[in-house]
Amino acid sequence: MDSITQAKLERQRAFSRRENHDRPVIGFTGSYFPTDTTRMLRQAGPHLTPQDVRVEAFVEDCEAQYAAWRDCTGDLFWTASPLPGFFRWLCGALGQPLSIRSDNIWGEPFLSDYAALAKLAPREDNPWLEALRRLTDALVARSAGRYPVAVAALLGPLSVLAELRSPTVLAADLYDHPDGVQEAMRLLTEWWVKLVTEHFQRLPQWHSGYTNSTRYLWAPGPIVEFDEDSSFMFSSRAHQRVVMPHHRELVRHIKYAFIHLHSTQLHTLDNLLELDGLAAIELTPDYGASIPDLIPAIARVQAKKPVIVHGYLTAEEMRLVMERVPPEGVCLMSRRDTPEEAKRLQEEVLG
Repeated sequence: MDSITQAKLERQRAFSRRENHDRPVIGFTGSYFPTDTTRMLRQAGPHLTPQDVRVEAFVEDCEAQYAAWRDCTGDLFWTASPLPGFFRWLCGALGQPLSIRSDNIWGEPFLSDYAALAKLAPREDNPWLEALRRLTDALVARSAGRYPVAVAALLGPLSVLAELRSPTVLAADLYDHPDGVQEAMRLLTEWWVKLVTEHFQRLPQWHSGYTNSTRYLWAPGPIVEFDEDSSFMFSSRAHQRVVMPHHRELVRHIKYAFIHLHSTQLHTLDNLLELDGLAAIELTPDYGASIPDLIPAIARVQAKKPVIVHGYLTAEEMRLVMERVPPEGVCLMSRRDTPEEAKRLQEEVLG
């Protein structure tokens, strides 16, 4: 192991223990927008099929991305993963029709009856899961240990349910079908955990740990990000009642599970900060939200758990967080559209 890799591992290990006393973990990532995934798909019919996943083309693209990004990720490790951008692997496995429109991947709401969900349980030989396995195995073989391969970035159970029903219908379901929502969340959490657990079994450890697909963060054990983007429609009390029991089940199975939040979901922070087993909280400033406005929330999380801030952060914004928030358990990540932009920012912030 070279000295640079060793230093990065030590810094990220200290972050997970909230022992990085000198400065935050500072990293730079690609944009990971859905367009990066749609380039690797060829939709032959009205909907995507597992056969539309261009395995060889995606593996070659990862090789090119690794060569371009390997020296400009700061404290992080460039990471390959199957179809980044939160591709809807679980939604597809449940039978949801998927399609590419306007350089994005869309799922058509199709769950008309909560009683029908149990019948959609993915089988071992599900074609979408087979495609995920093929792509994962090809990435692992091609990387040959030179760079880590992470578990696929999956929509969290709540977001999957919003996809299957549509956000508008789900909002009404909270009143009209509360028992159906709870049972659906139980089933989706069970299937989500099973998929992630089985996926880890196909991944070799990388320096005695794993990395995360979207944020490139390393941990000394299985690390997975999940989201709850649809929680903007929940009050804090409804979030505690409907969502939190399933978060508890999810983090019970994955040691370094952390959650992704947007600025519009900060009303759930009090609930999440009391979630034992949640490894970290990642905050993404939405367009229109400023880092100065977000600093109180960053500080609230930092006082209790590791916090990750990931967005189009400038050098000035990173320095502002470092001035106002203690470094222990803080990770600042700036998204850049090109490696050249990342390299310039890396030199400005880290020298």
